[in-house]
Amino acid sequence: MKTNVKVYSNLNLVDHNSGQPKQITVYVKNGVIDKICNNPPENGVDFIDCNNAFLIPGFVDGHGHVTHLGKNQFEVDLSSCNSEEEAIDKIAEFYQQNKSLKCILGGGWNQENWETKSLPNNKKLSLKFPDIPVIMTRVDGHAVWVNKKTIELAGINLKTVTPSGGEILIYDNQVSGILVDKAQSLIKNVIPNETIDDVKNWILEAQKICLSQGITEVHDAGISDIQYQAYLSLVKEDKLKIRIYAMANQELFEKGVNITDKNLFELRSVKLVSDGALGSRGAALIENYSDYDTKGILILDRSKLKNLLKKAFNKNFQVCVHAIGDKANRELINAVEDVKESKSLPSDHRTRIEHAQIIKKNDLKRIFNNNVIASIQPVHCISDMYMAEDRLGDRIDDAYLWNTLLQNKIKIMGGSDFPVEDCSPLIGIHAAVNRQKINFLPVKGWKSKEKLNIKEAVNMFTKYAAYGSFKEKTKGEILEGYLADFTLIDQNIFDLDPSKILDIKILGTVVEGNLVYSNF
Repeated sequence: MKTNVKVYSNLNLVDHNSGQPKQITVYVKNGVIDKICNNPPENGVDFIDCNNAFLIPGFVDGHGHVTHLGKNQFEVDLSSCNSEEEAIDKIAEFYQQNKSLKCILGGGWNQENWETKSLPNNKKLSLKFPDIPVIMTRVDGHAVWVNKKTIELAGINLKTVTPSGGEILIYDNQVSGILVDKAQSLIKNVIPNETIDDVKNWILEAQKICLSQGITEVHDAGISDIQYQAYLSLVKEDKLKIRIYAMANQELFEKGVNITDKNLFELRSVKLVSDGALGSRGAALIENYSDYDTKGILILDRSKLKNLLKKAFNKNFQVCVHAIGDKANRELINAVEDVKESKSLPSDHRTRIEHAQIIKKNDLKRIFNNNVIASIQPVHCISDMYMAEDRLGDRIDDAYLWNTLLQNKIKIMGGSDFPVEDCSPLIGIHAAVNRQKINFLPVKGWKSKEKLNIKEAVNMFTKYAAYGSFKEKTKGEILEGYLADFTLIDQNIFDLDPSKILDIKILGTVVEGNLVYSNF
C-alpha cells in the first residue's frame, strides 16, 4: 500500500500541564498522527502552512441527523418565523418559486417563538393551500402540522385509530392538523418517495455544512435502510469525507442489518426512541405537565426496552435511547438493571441516554452504577429554558443537569441534535459554559450552578465523544498514534473569556489526515 504522508506546520498546541501554547509540526502517515515535534519541517519537505492556527482534537457531534440537515436546505425553513401567519406567508413564497411541486415539505417551526405560543391548527393553512398537501415538521421532529388536503389524502378522520405512541390532536371536534410522534406515520403515503440519489445529495450537502463548522465526525442518530445504502454508495465512490458513527433506527436494526465498518463509515449501534419531545408535550413524565393535562407519550416501556436491549446486546450492538422525560429516563435505567439481573448485560455495554434532559435526583446514582452515558445537547437548554419552566414548574430543578451529571461521575458527551438546533460545536460549548442564549441572556446564565468550564465543554465534543463510540484509545486527543482528526481555530479556546467563545473562527477541518475544509 502506498504511504500517504501529510505535514501540518505553523500550529499552536496547548500544553495541558502548563496551559501554555507551543508551536508544533504534525506529521501524519496513513491517516494517523505519526510524529509531533517542536521544529519546523526540514528544507525540501512539502507541508501545509496552518498560519499560526490553534490545533484541537476534531470536534465530534455526538447526536445529529445528517440526511435531515441536507434535506432541509431544499425545503421551506420556518425556523425564523414569529407567528403562524408569517410561517404561512413563507410557505406561499416558497411555493411560488417551486410551482412544479406536488407536495410542499418543510419545517423548523416552533410555536414557543410565536406570540400566542399555541400549537397551530389547519384552518388558515388550508385556506391558503386548498389543493396541494402541505406538511411542516416541528423543530424537534416530534410533530407535524398539515393542511386539510393532507388529512383527506391520508384518510384521517375522527374515527382513525391513533397509533400506539402517538397522538392526533383534535380542535373544535375536527382533526386539527397536528400529528404527534408515531401518529406522523399516518401521512407517510402522502409524502413523495425519496430515491437513493436524493439521500446521497442530502448527505453531501450536510457534509459540506458540518465540515465548515469544524466537525470531523457525526454520530448519525437513527439512520434508515435507504440512508444506510446511501452511505455505503458514497464510501464506494470515495465521496464521504467526514467520519460517520451511525445508529441504525429500530426498523433497520430489526431487519437484521449487520455491524459495518468501511473506511469513514461505521455502524455498530441502534437508536431507540422511548418518548417524545418536551415542546410538543410528548416527553414522558412521571407526573402531569404543569401546563397541560397529560403525562406525555411513553413509546417504549420497561418491558419493551428490556427485550430490545437484550436483542441488541446479543448482536454486539451498542444501544442509544432517546429519553427526555423523567419517566422515560427511569424506564430505561429500570430496563438496563433488568438486563443486568438476567446476566445479559455486557461488561462494557456503554448504553447511551440520548438527551437525558429531565432526571430525578435519585436516578443519578443508578445511571453511574450501570455505566450508562449521558449524550446531551447543551444548546437545548438555551433554546428550551423558558418553555421548560412552563412545562415542568418546580420540576425544572430536575432538568438540564449538565454539571450535576459530571459531579455524580456520570460520563457525558456532547452534540447538537441538528437540524433541530444549529450544528456549530462552538454554540454548544457556549451553551454549556455560559448557559445563555446567543444574545447573552439571562445575564448570569440560566441555572448557573449547572455551568461547565471550557475544558469540560470542549471534552464533551472531543475526548468524551470518543468514549461514547468506543474510540477513546484512538481518537479524541492530539497524541502520536491517534487518528489524525483535528480542528483548527484562530484562538486559544482554553485561555479565553467565556463571553468570547462565539467569536472563535474555524480555520480548518482535518479528517484522517486530509484537510477537507480550510479558511486560512
